[in-house]
Amino acid sequence: MSFNLFRPSFGTYPHLLVGRDELLDEFEDTFDGILDPAGLTILLSGQRGMGKTVLLDSYRRAAESAGWLVITESSSSGLLDRLTRDHLPRLLQRYSDKPPTRLDSVNAALGPVGGGGSWTGRYPAESTLRSQITELTDALQPSGRGLVISIDEVQAADIEDLRKVGEIIQYGRREERLLAFAAAGLSTPIEELLDHPGATFLRRAEHHPIGRVSRADVRAALAGTIADSGHEIEARALDLAADAIDGYPFMIQLVGYHSLKAHRTSAPVSVDDVDAGVKAARRRLGRHIHTPALRPLSSVDRTYLLAMAQDDEGPSRTAKIAERMGVDPTYAGQYRRRLIRDGIIEPAGHGLVRFTIPYTAEHLREHAAHDALEGLSEDER
Repeated sequence: MSFNLFRPSFGTYPHLLVGRDELLDEFEDTFDGILDPAGLTILLSGQRGMGKTVLLDSYRRAAESAGWLVITESSSSGLLDRLTRDHLPRLLQRYSDKPPTRLDSVNAALGPVGGGGSWTGRYPAESTLRSQITELTDALQPSGRGLVISIDEVQAADIEDLRKVGEIIQYGRREERLLAFAAAGLSTPIEELLDHPGATFLRRAEHHPIGRVSRADVRAALAGTIADSGHEIEARALDLAADAIDGYPFMIQLVGYHSLKAHRTSAPVSVDDVDAGVKAARRRLGRHIHTPALRPLSSVDRTYLLAMAQDDEGPSRTAKIAERMGVDPTYAGQYRRRLIRDGIIEPAGHGLVRFTIPYTAEHLREHAAHDALEGLSEDER
């Protein structure tokens, strides 16, 4: 029977995770006797589509395999409230040997406490984060288990929430508690976050920048997933797919998925199948990555990027970009810095920049032409 085991959605775990073996081994070692406490505070950073959330999930899986409890959270507003009113009371109710709490009101509009609710009894809303974590880690300690708090898109978190969580993590280290913290976020905003006085504890974390994977790993992921899906792939088709993916992890799933979707025969996946798959993958990459990333940008930001797009995927010389924009290099440099901060472009050597996401130049050129046509009146057309 044939399947399509590629998973081209954010946050879903790939059938085969390649190019991250060393990091996965570190995660497993962290929870194997706690020989190296450095792994109890980790920070993953990278550009969009590099697999940060997948690796955060790998950390969770390593912890849960060792019997640890994991709280998985986002950086949205109200992080501390969700920890102290929801996650921790529920875990304490189950794992602490003290008298249980009771749920005295339910609101279906609230989060994941069985439909939502407010806690009373031993864990009222005003219970401190530190006291709850202290009690829970005390309850888990005899069994050699601990607690992990993980936060995705940490660069968007409220800095006061992070400061409070950081204080608890630091107390936990001093008291030798089995308490871990893992976070992931975009590269440049993470660097800015590390400079903020409210995020001091993150500077002491094991920081793992997440980049592209090798061509060999791309080929292995494609061929292996296609084989496990009940198909084969021609060597030339595999080369074409690997070239199109260019080490970008999210594109492995997109190209693989759409190539198998285009495949209609019992013969191996062909060059034509992959060609159709790459075209569909680029369109989907545009919808799910390029468009959301570019939407908040100013018109001058877009002008800068369009000037870059004349060099295809780059790298582009910053002096040439300013010349194409018709502005002074110092003026253009302000937008260069902003676009680097937002993770749209990255330095590529002295006086050079390039796009961080593949096919950005193509997307910009296509949409610039579309927007120009949209701006014409019917008569002009």
